[in-house]
Amino acid sequence: MRPVRVASLVTLLLAGTTGLVSAQGFQLNEIGTCAMTRGSAATGATCGDPSVIYWNPAAPVTIPGWSAYAGVAAIAVSGSFTADTSGRLDDADPPVEFPPHLFVNYTAPTGRWAVGVGAYVPYGLTSEWHDDFPGRFSALKASLQTIYVQPNFAYRFAPGWSIGGGPVLGYSRVELRQSIDLAQQVAAVNNGVPVTFGMLGFPARTEFARAKLKGSATALGFNVGIHGALTPNLEFGVRYLSQLTFDYDDADATFSQVPTDIVLAAGNPLQAPAGTKLDDVLAGQFAAGAPLSARGVSTRIKHPSQLQADLGYTGFTNTVLSAGVSWTRFSSFDRLPVDFKGSNPPPDRELVEDYNDSWSIRTGIEHAFAIGIKGRAGFNYIHTPAPDITVTPLLPDMNRKNYTIGVGLPLSPRYTLDAGYLRVDTDGRRGRIVERSQGTGSSETAAQLNSGFYTLGANVFSISIRANF
Repeated sequence: MRPVRVASLVTLLLAGTTGLVSAQGFQLNEIGTCAMTRGSAATGATCGDPSVIYWNPAAPVTIPGWSAYAGVAAIAVSGSFTADTSGRLDDADPPVEFPPHLFVNYTAPTGRWAVGVGAYVPYGLTSEWHDDFPGRFSALKASLQTIYVQPNFAYRFAPGWSIGGGPVLGYSRVELRQSIDLAQQVAAVNNGVPVTFGMLGFPARTEFARAKLKGSATALGFNVGIHGALTPNLEFGVRYLSQLTFDYDDADATFSQVPTDIVLAAGNPLQAPAGTKLDDVLAGQFAAGAPLSARGVSTRIKHPSQLQADLGYTGFTNTVLSAGVSWTRFSSFDRLPVDFKGSNPPPDRELVEDYNDSWSIRTGIEHAFAIGIKGRAGFNYIHTPAPDITVTPLLPDMNRKNYTIGVGLPLSPRYTLDAGYLRVDTDGRRGRIVERSQGTGSSETAAQLNSGFYTLGANVFSISIRANF
């Protein structure tokens, strides 16, 4: 039996990127402070600011003249994992993220048509754990950052009714960092049978390398909507944001060696002299042309389509009530193709995710006080797309209850400040910290793989400035 190249390592790295698509289960709704604080129910009775370019591309004709809306949300995510057997608690360590939004709109004096443009972040995630987290072999850090830019045109085709939409250009960056477990790697081949380091007695979760994958891509889609008045006091709106498919054709995978400090004894199965340092034996795997040398990788991630329909009631004095439903087609991503580049590459693969569609119920209220201040509140319930077997360190997604509160403060006849807070609450969910066998998990169940309990929550603060000209 003789040592062989560790050819499966790059494959294991890319197996982890399926979780980055799982990260899209954390769909962002912090697009415009007013809409966020009204429970994201802003497609029927809109907020009357240019963020309607996203929430309902048909509604900008209701905003007179020139207007602009710009702001940012601060998203602070918290989470933890408690192991079943040891009771050990590991807290997540994600950074605070700041997704921005910017919208500009012009409506003709006749009110018949409007043009504008918006930049917003509908999907994103950053999950990060401490260096000693047992699940670091699945993910140590995962980051998915995306921005959509949408030119928009809206047209009033009948009294009280309009249509609108425009193309969407998306730009996405993805990054994954994870540790690599020596025990899972092939050490030798004996009579054609692969033998792992774990089978030779090396303990599980022996970290000997860290891998990082980075890439970027662009994609094209569209956003369309219809807006109108069913009665003098009842508004209706529906919008559809198409799927955007990002092809990361020029992603890079890099590797760094982590010392194990293991010294081989006499008669070791690697047939190395007694006193040989294992790190010296493995060092050749990081040399140019070896399996752990830097190499190119290509893959594809689908950002799912969205559909939302709302009703808004304005029959109460100075008060708007909103309610609606939304649907996100996460089931469109069921497989992830992985193609390797460079010399001595591992075989190409196709990984299975098994995500479901996600739906949510959204409600909101806004009341205008006599002094011009507007108070807002909302609630929405989001049903997770992640099946029980795909709750992982990359994103331990679970059903979420979002509570919002906010205020609109007039600063001058032209300027308004919107500020708000959103709290994300969950009940926690069982999940795993190991990868599925061979990446597909066709014969494994959640009961077999899930080994602990995840918690997840978030505090979101948002601020926006509206200007009318």
